[in-house]
Amino acid sequence: MVNHTRHISPRYGILQWLLLAVIAAACATAEPAGGESGAGSRGDNGSTVALRFTICTADGAGSHPSLRSAAAGTRATGVWEEDAADVAERILSADDMRVHIFDQSGVLLTTAIPSAADYTLTPGDNDGYYSLTVAFNHDYFDKFPDDATVPFTVMILANLRSIGAGYADYSPGATRLSDVADSFVMDSGYYPTADGGIPMYGLRSFTVAKNQLTQGIDAPIAGQIDMLRALCRIDVADRVVNATLNPDGLSYPRVVSVEMTRWNDHGYIRPRYDDYAQGLRYANIYPASPATTAVAARRIQEGDHGDDGGDDGDGDGDGDGDGDGDATIYRFYCPEAEADEMHFSVGAILAPGEGIRQFRVSLSDFQSQIGSQLIRNHIYRFDIHAFDTRLDLTATVADWHVQTDEYRLDDIVSMEPGGLLQWEYDTADFAVSTETYNGNPEQQLSLLNGTTRAATGRFHILSPTGARWRATLIPGENGVDAFEFVDLDDRGRVIEASARPYAEGTVGTPAQIHIRGKGAADAYRHWAELVIEVLTPDGTVLYAPLTAGMSSKFIIYRENRL
Repeated sequence: MVNHTRHISPRYGILQWLLLAVIAAACATAEPAGGESGAGSRGDNGSTVALRFTICTADGAGSHPSLRSAAAGTRATGVWEEDAADVAERILSADDMRVHIFDQSGVLLTTAIPSAADYTLTPGDNDGYYSLTVAFNHDYFDKFPDDATVPFTVMILANLRSIGAGYADYSPGATRLSDVADSFVMDSGYYPTADGGIPMYGLRSFTVAKNQLTQGIDAPIAGQIDMLRALCRIDVADRVVNATLNPDGLSYPRVVSVEMTRWNDHGYIRPRYDDYAQGLRYANIYPASPATTAVAARRIQEGDHGDDGGDDGDGDGDGDGDGDGDATIYRFYCPEAEADEMHFSVGAILAPGEGIRQFRVSLSDFQSQIGSQLIRNHIYRFDIHAFDTRLDLTATVADWHVQTDEYRLDDIVSMEPGGLLQWEYDTADFAVSTETYNGNPEQQLSLLNGTTRAATGRFHILSPTGARWRATLIPGENGVDAFEFVDLDDRGRVIEASARPYAEGTVGTPAQIHIRGKGAADAYRHWAELVIEVLTPDGTVLYAPLTAGMSSKFIIYRENRL
């Protein structure tokens, strides 16, 4: 790459939970692992194999400390600052877990019961990391040459007993991966605690070099498993914008209760499809009639997730006795369900001296926002804005492990965490770098003259609601008609007829743009500023931040091949 001498100064639930380390050692013979009964597995006369799992439940970590980048998390190791309900949403226990191990054809080799005598689950220093060691005998691993890699699949089931269910007893050698279908019935009084969390499931296939299976406890980490919660979370928040503080110290109108009046209480611990790398899209709904016994949602104060729901007696539902404070949230957990089978009722007092009035809501009314099904590991948020002859509220959906902004301000551009502009390109013809101009860092995409290929930029703008975005180029030196936006076919090739001077789309969905050099280039430098305008329904033009430094400009640079 040539040196650049002129630039424009620029003005991110799943929660990824499981990290797997695999070891096999010639250690002392241990009793083989079985199912719920602890029965032995077929092939249990083989070598003793030990599998060591490093379990990560630290919020926002995404990987074990040995794999994590410096920017992958902000929580200090050894410290949990969140309240009890947050811990409950990610807690794991050796007394409430099953580890199924399958061969390469999907036949069950053995089931590990971590709380049994032959298995140990050692917690870390309250930092969200655990070490689980499982030892068993099986001749499956003996069938591979010393220089081979050994394929196997690990499935984790957790927290079924915490919800009142039990684990099925699967027979090694006779059970296939597709046979695992543990289910549960959720009691109306269920609420996750720090002692009993949310049912979870995880699955991943591994191929490990056999010579690594003899390294004992020093074996390297082989990868990670993402644990998915088998429940959905519904939050109904009192965000009434026209509430007035009265002389009695209370605000009116205000929400005083939320009840689920129709809901699904049956669920599967396993998702409909195991391949959820691209996100969950389909619910695995248990075929049972919805429960019609009303269940009160747990009242908590925003920012006080450990509230046990106790009232202070003032009727305002905030627990602080004065009617002030952050928004009050009513929380409910449930298995996956059809949206039209889920109903809740909001109790509200509209004015001083009035009784409680009930507003009944069917989630089917919000299918355009939340979809036709409630899908596991997702949070469904309903914000109440006003009361009139009907309830005025909006709905949003978030993956559990993603921290999203519940507020949607019409004059502010907000980005999905991790949703700033990121580039994908062939390094033979493109590069992304950070350069310094007048003491200020600026990011730029460089492309070599002569290439007809395109670089892809991905981003995700969350708000303003109802807005559209448009990606354009502001010409710099020799930047007029030097670049263009294009579309790609299924094989990643440029569709020539798609070339245009801008790209556009709708705010609220993941977006992508493809940029390449336009026409023949001379020996001079060519550059332009890429900006993404956000056009609100009222005609206001805003600019989306593109870099971690919140710059709204990204330099597109064209240069000659050395």
